[in-house]
Amino acid sequence: MMFRRKMDTAWGVLVGGLCALAVGCGDGTTEPDDAPDNAPLTMTEAVALFEGMRAILQDTTPRIIHASEDSLVVACPLGGQARRTVMFVDESVADTLRLAWDFTAAPAGCQFSSGGLQFTADGAPEVRERGAFVLAGFFEFSIEGSVTGRLDWQLDDRSGSCDIDMVLSGEPDLSGTEPSVAAVLSGTLCGHEAEVEVEGVPGPAG
Repeated sequence: MMFRRKMDTAWGVLVGGLCALAVGCGDGTTEPDDAPDNAPLTMTEAVALFEGMRAILQDTTPRIIHASEDSLVVACPLGGQARRTVMFVDESVADTLRLAWDFTAAPAGCQFSSGGLQFTADGAPEVRERGAFVLAGFFEFSIEGSVTGRLDWQLDDRSGSCDIDMVLSGEPDLSGTEPSVAAVLSGTLCGHEAEVEVEGVPGPAG
């Protein structure tokens, strides 16, 4: 009887150990929510995705796949495509002049490299950038606008969605030998509070 009791105890320990290693077995454990294939983008990755998509949005020499009256379908750098619309409008009221732009991009399997990372992006439904240079009289000059939208992304074996809600603001920078524009986009980017310095603002300074 003593031998049987010891064998039963040893068998229970062995089964318990195997149970701890397996998924299931009673209450068991489940795949953690932060598993690598579900991990959201880090701040660095989110900025890389945003800057890569914005470069496609503003590319002035894209490879055009199809053109219509109101949009272009352009090839993405590493495969896939994006449907783009571009609009510029000049508005003048009294002594205030607004030079406005309105861009959209709806990527479809759009592949590109940014910040040393390779992304695939799809629009959900698109990314939109709106902005304006505002000149009031001869001395007051500012930039205003926004970038909004949502992207579905893939990066290596991870995937997810990125909501974009950024505000554009800036002013002229006269400190250098040539005038330039100092502007930032700030707001929510893929769940992060972000601030991105802007290069390549459309319009007179772009």
